[in-house]
Amino acid sequence: MTDHATMLIDAPVQQLWGLVTDITGMGRWSPENRSGRWLGGAAGPQVGALFVGVNRIGPVVWTTRCEVTVATPLEHFEFRVHMVGPRWGYRLEPHRGGTLVTEYREWPYTSAFNRAMRWSGPVGRLRDNHALHGLPETLRALKAHAESRPAA
Repeated sequence: MTDHATMLIDAPVQQLWGLVTDITGMGRWSPENRSGRWLGGAAGPQVGALFVGVNRIGPVVWTTRCEVTVATPLEHFEFRVHMVGPRWGYRLEPHRGGTLVTEYREWPYTSAFNRAMRWSGPVGRLRDNHALHGLPETLRALKAHAESRPAA
């Protein structure tokens, strides 16, 4: 199961690559993620690098351990959430002086968490809908952030 949202952002791909791969600052535009920290000496996006993300919905705060699975500079950044199994990622494509940014999440149907959410009825749907609606919310906030700052 894959969900995605795409938005044209009036900023160069180099600037957006720096923003979407900065897991320490993801909380600036994500409605759920609050912060992140690289683990094991990693300092940036490279395949196999580990990080922990801190997330929050209302009063509920939790952490997720993640592993970078794709890090193609200026094109594609993806990570897998270890405990529950989804992959989250960003694809960047230069377009008419800006960048088309696609954020996606991909759930393996075999994920125990995915099955539990489907079986849990309304609670699972509420959680899933929050994440689904978070895709365009994240891109709108990323767009506002990127377009309000000159490229570095």
